[in-house]
Amino acid sequence: MDYQMFKVIQKQDWYKPDVFLYKDLIVALARRKKMDDVMELWESMKKEKLFPDSQTYTEVIRGFLQYGSPADAMNIYEDMKKSPDLPEQLPFRILLKGLLPHPLLRNRVKQDFEEIFPDQHVYDPPQEIFGLR
Repeated sequence: MDYQMFKVIQKQDWYKPDVFLYKDLIVALARRKKMDDVMELWESMKKEKLFPDSQTYTEVIRGFLQYGSPADAMNIYEDMKKSPDLPEQLPFRILLKGLLPHPLLRNRVKQDFEEIFPDQHVYDPPQEIFGLR
């Protein structure tokens, strides 16, 4: 199903908000580099009081790191921290890897990760690998 069809379905009397439908659409759009549509769906999902799961956060964060901007990825990350469900490690790890060129943002995420998962470690590659001196 594409995004335009979903918008038509949403207007039907029988439509009921479904987190899995949102998830499938968001993941598909993020993989197709349609980050503007992803954000529109994201906002719509929030209005319907639905919360993404860890995979959805992971794919949207990855999408913004690859095709959008680190600032947008950080906005999704802030949403994730406010989620009623305890976050999983994968979205953190994707963000930590994607933010290597952005040490200030990465340090903020790293601190949060170490507080939430105190028994886990974050690998910090040597700065020379990324040309950061």
